Amino acid sequence: MFKKLTLISLAIIFSTPAVAQQSAHVHGFASINLAIDGDELQIEFVSPAESIVGFEYEPSTAAEHKAVADAIALLRNPAKLFALPARAGCELHEIEAERHAEHEKHGEDEYAHEDSDTGETHSAFHAHYHFGCKNAVIETIALRLFETWPQIEEVRVQALTPRGQFGGNIGAGDPVIRLQ
Repeated sequence: MFKKLTLISLAIIFSTPAVAQQSAHVHGFASINLAIDGDELQIEFVSPAESIVGFEYEPSTAAEHKAVADAIALLRNPAKLFALPARAGCELHEIEAERHAEHEKHGEDEYAHEDSDTGETHSAFHAHYHFGCKNAVIETIALRLFETWPQIEEVRVQALTPRGQFGGNIGAGDPVIRLQ
């Protein structure tokens, strides 16, 4: 029952347009939403494209296309972004990583929108990781993404664990998510 509640809660809490838009459109800030249930760990990472590749518009040059492809490749390698405790024995089961930068036909993509004042398009990178862990009693997760993308100044974290719900902001000076 907890598993279904966790995943449903994550979907409701973390996919609301207000939460996604706030996280996706504040340059220098990213967000991490995570849930631990039994032997499963799920992490969602969202960041404005500006904080990762230096621009939010559609790439047009070879260098811009390469920057987007390189960012997605990094997102597909969670060991470059997160240091999970070795004793947890977590193994990556599933990953999704992409850049959202287009409007949906029936409303705007919550990660991309055109600013009506400037005509600029905003976009974000989104990644979802699903791990299976032998010992899911995880007390801390170190963030390596500040080293990878120094334009990210702060990460808003929301977590649902068997111990409760946690939240806060993590900076480069102390890049550790504490789940206690």
